[in-house]
Amino acid sequence: MRLSAAGVGLAVSLSAAHAQGPLLLPSGVEATPFDTIWDEELSIIRLRFIVPRLAEPGSLYSGDPERVFEDMFWLCETQLAASFPDGPVWLDQGWNSVVISLMDRPIEFGTRDPDVFQVFEWFSLTMDGCELELDEYHD
Repeated sequence: MRLSAAGVGLAVSLSAAHAQGPLLLPSGVEATPFDTIWDEELSIIRLRFIVPRLAEPGSLYSGDPERVFEDMFWLCETQLAASFPDGPVWLDQGWNSVVISLMDRPIEFGTRDPDVFQVFEWFSLTMDGCELELDEYHD
């Protein structure tokens, strides 16, 4: 079942994200689900997570973008499956992309704050799950 928000094309699910505790990522970093945005207009699922030590020089991510990417890919795969407990029906329902966002503190979607450190990765959805989106640039 697709979520909808009349006139806006967005639906935000906060309760599901807050019901889940911190996730231990493959790198050993903890990420807390913040919110999920179902953007029907663009057919994108945005999964947003808080990683408090994201930008700290002494964090596990310091100077290791590959480790960040591996965690984001893992989040895409595992949290996509959690969002669709009936199996890989995302394409049948019209969803074609997932954006994983990590931030060091909560920020409302679409808000800019130079004090909040954020990283994003865009994935295409296939019947097998998430695939790195390399073919197109998205706004």
